[in-house]
Amino acid sequence: MITIQQDLLHSALNAVTRASTKSTLMAAFSLVRLDVHTDGILHLSCFNGETAARSTVNVDCSEDLSVCVDAATLKALVETLAGQIRLHVDGTSLVIQQGTSNRTSLRIVDEPLPVIGEESVQSVATFSGTIFRSLMRALPFASTDDSRAVLQVVHLILDSNTVMAQTADGYSAGLVLESIVGPTNQTSVSLPLSSARLLSTLVDDRDTMRMGTAGENRYIFQITNADDSKDLTLATVTADGNFPSAQIKTLIDEARQNAVAILQIQQPSLMQSIRMVNAMGTQSTFLKAINGVAKIASAETETGQGRNILDGTASGENAQAWLSATFLKRAAEACKGELVMRITNNTKPILIEAGSFTAVIMPMMVDGSKDPFPEDEVIAITLPEMAMA
Repeated sequence: MITIQQDLLHSALNAVTRASTKSTLMAAFSLVRLDVHTDGILHLSCFNGETAARSTVNVDCSEDLSVCVDAATLKALVETLAGQIRLHVDGTSLVIQQGTSNRTSLRIVDEPLPVIGEESVQSVATFSGTIFRSLMRALPFASTDDSRAVLQVVHLILDSNTVMAQTADGYSAGLVLESIVGPTNQTSVSLPLSSARLLSTLVDDRDTMRMGTAGENRYIFQITNADDSKDLTLATVTADGNFPSAQIKTLIDEARQNAVAILQIQQPSLMQSIRMVNAMGTQSTFLKAINGVAKIASAETETGQGRNILDGTASGENAQAWLSATFLKRAAEACKGELVMRITNNTKPILIEAGSFTAVIMPMMVDGSKDPFPEDEVIAITLPEMAMA
């Protein structure tokens, strides 16, 4: 029999079952496996075909147990309980009991489920949850287009002093660079998009993440937090190494060097303006730097047109460009406080930077659209010739 507090079991299930999924082809993907020995260490394991997850929690245990049950059902059931919970096997069922009156049986499923074992793991790097969550600010820029499989990743580059996260979708790219104590030799790894998303939901600022490798193309991530009794391990097979990392860095460097206008903008002002563009029922966003002022507007629609002067300044030459509010919003949401936007012209990428975060966005080619700020245009006045006396 296993005895455990509901909050500990619920927390472990809430984390590990995110790696389970309902599948009509593979019943095992919807299961959670419970393994425990009389040493009092319970392992909860799930697998979704790409990522394996294991959560470890200490329990009181009087017998060995190894069973698989439906993950979603067990999680939902535990959420209804409180206090001390007891689990034991009765024939072909796992019995979950609270007190003397609350007793539920779940059918044990006889399906093989790959689990994370005691593999030999070679350490790559250790960093805080805060740093990992900062790296995941690049995640929204990864491609979701199945025809661009090489871009459906978060590409990590680790060296002795830094870790860089890169993503791209063909129209925009995100990059975050953080300082760490990393490996002696540079290491690159492309995490599948689904695995990166899963990790991003599981890591909190106060956690510690240990990244290691357990063989060719197999990476292990251990997430721990002693204060919360958190001990979670994820394993995933990495994608191929064809991510265009060098091209993205070149694109960013060129956008920075060739910029003719630099806008220093407050993030709340930019976010409010993006909401204004969306409210007008369009994604087409006009950005303009003129005479030290930064301006933004929506394309003109049947319902009207939104125009704002951004909270910030512009320096350098006058410049303008059209871009997508969707991509601009991704970048703005990754920033806090002041951000810097660099414009070259209406055909070159726009660069957005804030601290360790960088994004590059390709401009939109909007045919026939007029400048939303016609008052900025200089009107040429021809004076009549005066007859000389």
